[in-house]
Amino acid sequence: MTNAIFTASESSAYDDLIEVRYHFPATYLRQIEATVGNWIVYYEPRRTTGPNSATGRQAYFALAQVTSVTHDPQRANHYYAHLQNFLEFDQAGGFTTSVALIS
Repeated sequence: MTNAIFTASESSAYDDLIEVRYHFPATYLRQIEATVGNWIVYYEPRRTTGPNSATGRQAYFALAQVTSVTHDPQRANHYYAHLQNFLEFDQAGGFTTSVALIS
C-alpha cells in the first residue's frame, strides 16, 4: 500500500465525483492501484482550465480512502478509483504546508 496525492478541481475534464470516485487515465493506473486500502490527500492546483486559469487555491483540502479501481466502460484507457471516508479539512492547507499521514 502507498499514500498519494490526487489532484482535483471544479473545472476538471474528468468524470470525478471526488467524495466517491476519481477518474484518471491509464498512465497512472499502477500508482493508483498501489493506493487501494490506503488514504490519499486531495490537492487543488493553482492552474485550472477556463477563462480564469489561475483561480485554484493551490492547497490540500481533503482526505479519502481508496477502496478499489475499475475500468471506465465508456472511455478507453481510463479508470475510476472508488473512495470512502471522504473528509474535507476545516481549513485548506497551503501548497507549502507539510501533510503528514498516519498509516
